[in-house]
Amino acid sequence: MESGVQPMWKAEFQQLSKLMLGTAQLGISGYGIANRTVNVEADALLDRCVELGINCFDTALEYGDAELKLGRYFEGKPAPFLVSKVKADLELDRAGLEKQLTERVETILERLRVKTLPALMIHDPILLQIYGSAVTEIVTKLRRDQLIGRAGVSFGANSDVQFAYCGHLLREDIYEVIQLPLHLWDRRAVECGALSRFRADGKWVVARSVFLQGLFFRQADDLPEPLRSMARGALGKLAEIAEEEGISIAELAMRYVRDTEGVNGIVVGAETPEQLDDNVRLISGKPLSERTRNKIESEFRGLPEMLITPGLWNK
Repeated sequence: MESGVQPMWKAEFQQLSKLMLGTAQLGISGYGIANRTVNVEADALLDRCVELGINCFDTALEYGDAELKLGRYFEGKPAPFLVSKVKADLELDRAGLEKQLTERVETILERLRVKTLPALMIHDPILLQIYGSAVTEIVTKLRRDQLIGRAGVSFGANSDVQFAYCGHLLREDIYEVIQLPLHLWDRRAVECGALSRFRADGKWVVARSVFLQGLFFRQADDLPEPLRSMARGALGKLAEIAEEEGISIAELAMRYVRDTEGVNGIVVGAETPEQLDDNVRLISGKPLSERTRNKIESEFRGLPEMLITPGLWNK
């Protein structure tokens, strides 16, 4: 789809809140490097979402019992926009892949207590690399059978590499929803051209890892090695830039991603209603100065991959 054409998501998705609740914390205790809450009170958190007008939620089969909690809470209530993700084994034939994906979608529907999942995301683009157009055919059938409403892909940390091998497949109209990591220290999705391509094709793009799973709020001395050594200088520079702009690190991180061209929404987790309040406030702030945006992009270019990729922190 060329720039200027009405995006596919525009009519329906403009009704969605800019902030999407990530629900990993609902099902996985201590999710994220900065989280300390053992048991998140799901009902209290979801009550506050409703009060704040947050009407879209990101979940996955891998998020413990998060889908079950969402299903119980929203049963009999106005349906929100639920996005769940699915993985598949990598050594299946075409029939086996369709069977496994279909069964897992049916499990998601049962857990969420819905007949049609508003949006299904392939949890790792490697499926597209391995199976190619077969994945597209299967999700198209899932939509035709009304098991899903929309389809999309959730990119991993190396979004630039994944875009290089599957970006051409995502030009198919069936893929309307894209999720990818984007934060102050990681602009790979921008620099490889993925965001501009998705914008031109009318995709609805949701950014995640805005706070780098809470690393931005940690003191370097509290981190294990080798993360401590790699993070010390970057964390110090982050605090310096925020102070110069006269805002908090959280405001700096949220506003930078929110105003990146091509981003339509931001998925952020929370453990308490108070954190939700803070996130709504953060996403509503005024834009950063152009000087600060330029400084961010200059100062944090070329950081070590281990520092910007949470999946590597325990290795």
